Amino acid sequence: MSGSHRQMDYLLRIAVACALIGHGAYGAVLDRDTWYGYFAVLGLSQPVVASAGLLRVVGGAEIALGLIVLVFPMSALLLFLAAWKLFTELLRPAAGELFWEVIERASNILAPLVLLYVRGWPTSPSSWLNLRRRL
Repeated sequence: MSGSHRQMDYLLRIAVACALIGHGAYGAVLDRDTWYGYFAVLGLSQPVVASAGLLRVVGGAEIALGLIVLVFPMSALLLFLAAWKLFTELLRPAAGELFWEVIERASNILAPLVLLYVRGWPTSPSSWLNLRRRL
């Protein structure tokens, strides 16, 4: 990896990690009330979420994933993070928020994919066949 690619790699790791750690802190540390609406979309009531400590669990998991991606930005993890961020951000309009909230956070969804690209994302259709080996 060239020097500029290495720098881009580090910057993207920090961006992905900060997005996850910051978002996770809303649940794990701040107990953000809006999260109850997202869990309601999934069929979980506020009393269930509160009694199971799901805000802290999910928030803590996001913080942990942020720290892990900083040290071990594996391909499978980066794909998972992009899918996770897409899933969690799409809970916003399902909970009654405007779709612009998702668009505003698109960088959180795209950053893991850009990091994957910088780290050698398959660049041709034939290389997709080899993706399974890279994961």
